[in-house]
Amino acid sequence: MPETTWPDGVIARYLTVGSATVDLTSQLNVMTPPEPFATLAACSGCPASKEFSHWRLVWQPDGGQAEEHHPAAAVTDAHAWAQSHAGTCRAMPRPA
Repeated sequence: MPETTWPDGVIARYLTVGSATVDLTSQLNVMTPPEPFATLAACSGCPASKEFSHWRLVWQPDGGQAEEHHPAAAVTDAHAWAQSHAGTCRAMPRPA
């Protein structure tokens, strides 16, 4: 398989059974620059994608909830989803 250059912003790439790719990218918006607010896993062969927020609701000792920043957990979850999807997706990438 020939080596190809990854598109700008792709932080990880998985090859699917059908030879498409599942790319992980950081999602940015005007509210959080320069820190990403989520990690997106998107398949180039089918419409499947999933966004993993870097913010998690965490229970507090007083019984309430608070949002906490956990980007590493989101990236780990995105990798797991991408690898699972890549292992089963048989959609082929659209020809260039």
